[in-house]
Amino acid sequence: MHLKDIPALAELKEQLIRSANSNRNGHALLFHGSSAALIFPLVKAYCQFLACKNPTENDSCGHCSHCIQLSQNSYPDLHYSFPFANKEKAPKGLNADYFMREWLDFIKERNFFGLNDWLDYAGLNGKSALINVHEVRRINDKLNYKSYGGGKKFVILYLPEYLNISASNKFLKTLEEPSDNSMIFLVSEKPENLLQTITSRCQKVFVPPLKNDDIEQFLISQGVDNETSKISASLANGSILEGLQISKNNQSYVVYAQLFQNWMRGCYSAKTREIFTFVDEFAKLGRDQQREALQFFMDTIELSLKAATKQESASHPLFTQIGFKLAGFASVLHFQNSKEAYEVLSKANSDLQRNGNVKLIMSDVSFKFSNLLRMKA
Repeated sequence: MHLKDIPALAELKEQLIRSANSNRNGHALLFHGSSAALIFPLVKAYCQFLACKNPTENDSCGHCSHCIQLSQNSYPDLHYSFPFANKEKAPKGLNADYFMREWLDFIKERNFFGLNDWLDYAGLNGKSALINVHEVRRINDKLNYKSYGGGKKFVILYLPEYLNISASNKFLKTLEEPSDNSMIFLVSEKPENLLQTITSRCQKVFVPPLKNDDIEQFLISQGVDNETSKISASLANGSILEGLQISKNNQSYVVYAQLFQNWMRGCYSAKTREIFTFVDEFAKLGRDQQREALQFFMDTIELSLKAATKQESASHPLFTQIGFKLAGFASVLHFQNSKEAYEVLSKANSDLQRNGNVKLIMSDVSFKFSNLLRMKA
């Protein structure tokens, strides 16, 4: 993978190239941000740049033996570590080697992915993933081996926040006593969940969320039509993975927008029949769709508040498509009722994840909204 294959982030890429050219990279780099789906391919592309025999000014050549091996996931001095879960008939002392063939196939198929995508692919969905002490021992063994190519050895640790306590303590010693000519890249969404002693020993690199325009242009480059790209980008919260997922499931979001429109009209006018119609329609959605819809409703509340406080325009391509004037909804919002509305939806989301009764939860939310929308500032 080349750096040019990573959308946007021009300034960050330049910073990384300068660090490499001036030999200012530390032994351990903590790449962190809201989306590991973007960070992981960026780190992978950066490793290729560092390992490349004939790099250009701003990227790897793509033609040397190292670049070819890296593109085929066969470069012997690049090692991966990632969360996994116990599997029936798995050996004692389970580590990532047991899943490595599946992992390499998985990352070859997908450039952008989330943890759940990986767990589903490996047949580990529904299980608690972690990185155990046996895996850290494996990392240490890899780092202590002599480099096959005579250059640097690389380890990419995907989601180090899944290190358990014993693994965290052992990994800390790995950072305290670095192997010669090696680099460890940590790809994290929640660095605050790491031991402070681990983060303090890493050179930190923040990867910002993408702008809507960047996601939109990326989706268009992937063959998504202009309108779907625009709508998907506006709903993606700066995440390229969310943008891709929404673009493949765009019609569902049209349904969510229509649900929201009818629901808010029923709540504002306190029409019980319309409220219960919404509750019945919402209950017919699958669990994943219900969570998606609630997150969409929460994002819409946030957007409407920004519009009400003049931080953003009161428009959205999805609502424009169905003829719902978001500005009218924004006019009944103010800081107090929008904050409470967001919290009510957030609690409903948590209750649904605990398998609460959908109709009871959404009926309660609806009547609370009916009161909130008529609350005066």
